[in-house]
Amino acid sequence: MDYRKLGRSGLKVSPICLGTMMFGGPTDEPTAERIVARARETGINFIDTADAYNSGRSEEVVGRAIAADRDRWVLATKLGNPMGQGPNGGGLSRKWVMQAADATLRRLGTGHIDIYYLHREDHETPLAETVRAMGDLMREGRFATSACPTTAAGVSRKSATSATRSASTDQW
Repeated sequence: MDYRKLGRSGLKVSPICLGTMMFGGPTDEPTAERIVARARETGINFIDTADAYNSGRSEEVVGRAIAADRDRWVLATKLGNPMGQGPNGGGLSRKWVMQAADATLRRLGTGHIDIYYLHREDHETPLAETVRAMGDLMREGRFATSACPTTAAGVSRKSATSATRSASTDQW
């Protein structure tokens, strides 16, 4: 397998990422385990899930499927979709980011996530609030790197600038 550097990070990933959106739903756990085992045999080391996939069951199935050799995998998951009850049960507020991270780590049965994606933009939450919460999670070692796969380049640039300022002034 020809592994590639992921963006500007030091992570090296297979050019194919195993997507697990159907795990814990249409793809039952025994089938998911066979898929993960076959991917591992072929050299794939990059696996992706999300808290919202099948109401969290995808993360549970992925966590069990990679548990025996967790350190071999680059594990990516996402947050931002509605998952909980009430007005704060989704989005990218600090409250939800922290709650979602705890719940995701529990479902995955791991102490850290390699890549934590913001699954979608949240126009009701100030970007700086989300960036600070993600920075705090990163400093705590709960994930190694973050990404915004569905945001506009300008928003990502603004986010990076905000994160740099926040880190340099250490306001939070």
